[in-house]
Amino acid sequence: MPEWLEADGVGGFASGAADTVRTRRYHALLLVQTPAARVVLVNGFEAWVDLPGGAVPITSQHYAPGVVHPDGLRRIASFTAEPWPRWTYALPDDSRLTQEVFVAGGQTCLRWSRDGAGPARLHVRPLLSGRDYHALHHENPAFAFDAERGAGWTRWRPYPGLPPITAWGGDYAPDPVWYRQFLYATEQERGLDCIEDLASPGVLSWDLDRPATLAFRADTAPAWPVPVLADSEAAERAVAPPLHHAA
Repeated sequence: MPEWLEADGVGGFASGAADTVRTRRYHALLLVQTPAARVVLVNGFEAWVDLPGGAVPITSQHYAPGVVHPDGLRRIASFTAEPWPRWTYALPDDSRLTQEVFVAGGQTCLRWSRDGAGPARLHVRPLLSGRDYHALHHENPAFAFDAERGAGWTRWRPYPGLPPITAWGGDYAPDPVWYRQFLYATEQERGLDCIEDLASPGVLSWDLDRPATLAFRADTAPAWPVPVLADSEAAERAVAPPLHHAA
């Protein structure tokens, strides 16, 4: 399965697979360099689109002992890593949803745009940890699910001593839950620890009558203007040479 990696220019990166299923402990959306170490803050996300006919998943996760759920990967019509990762999903109402990931300046920005008529609402559930990037995360009572809210942003502080995670964009609804026993197949093949639990504090949502944008950043990151990162063409002009790699 093709993989992608986007460096953020300040010691961190985001990476993943073309089918959106994480297979390595290093697959993450927000992996940042702190003074002490590289840490994973946002591992991934669950996402689905509400259409008049019901909820349609657009992501998939791999769980032990070997279950892939939900079936979002079946809706991927195309993927390209150039100039940055971009997926096109074929939705059951014959509309198309494009998802893009752009990384720079310590931030990871996602953008979704729908080509089609009729009501549609996107929901994204972040999957968080706060671990060394060589380690794995497990359910524990110390994880702090509470969120701070501001004008257009949501902030979580999972553990003392780590940078907070700020998400720009979306309407936030708290709904704390643990997702247990993610299975990382590549780590399993190498004979390494391969099971991880991740925390999800809630859900971010957008109506898809216009493009939806979401930017994750650690509060130690440089202050990139989110509207620039949300505009793919502007973002491409802002970073030269392109900081991406496809494997």
